[in-house]
Amino acid sequence: MTRASFLSIATLLLALGLGVPLTARAQQAPTTPWQQLSPEQQQLLGPFRDHWDRMPPQRQQQLLHNEQHWAQLPPQRQRAIDQRIERWQQMTPAQRAQVRRNMQQFRQMSPQQRQRLRAAYAHFRELPPARREALQQQWRSMSPVQRQHWLQQRRPGPHPQRMPAHADGRRGGG
Repeated sequence: MTRASFLSIATLLLALGLGVPLTARAQQAPTTPWQQLSPEQQQLLGPFRDHWDRMPPQRQQQLLHNEQHWAQLPPQRQRAIDQRIERWQQMTPAQRAQVRRNMQQFRQMSPQQRQRLRAAYAHFRELPPARREALQQQWRSMSPVQRQHWLQQRRPGPHPQRMPAHADGRRGGG
């Protein structure tokens, strides 16, 4: 994993509040000097080197915990996280804001709504790539009013219905 990726992971986790809560002991832990870190820890935490010794103990402990967790992840999971971070970094500020709004909406759904949405997404991911792309193209070609109308008529379920490609309700091909 690259230093930039780890820095991004740590920053993203802390920004999203996904870090593991600190215990009272970790909050009172003394600082850990950079020179006492193992070579592996120093490599992974390299982006923090210049200000590590000035960091509050809680922050150091959180980063050490994240580093430990990262080291225990299977390589395939590490690659998947790296890819997500890379996609996030390539997004424009507007796209990131939209993702945040979507996540907020998702959190506000009932558990049943979230489960239906997950099932619909799983079904969508099982479709052949050409079919998924066709559905995405149809969605992108809809106006906001058409999208809202489509969403109001359907609730997420395990077998989403085909999207109309036209304002008059005619369905697209495929």
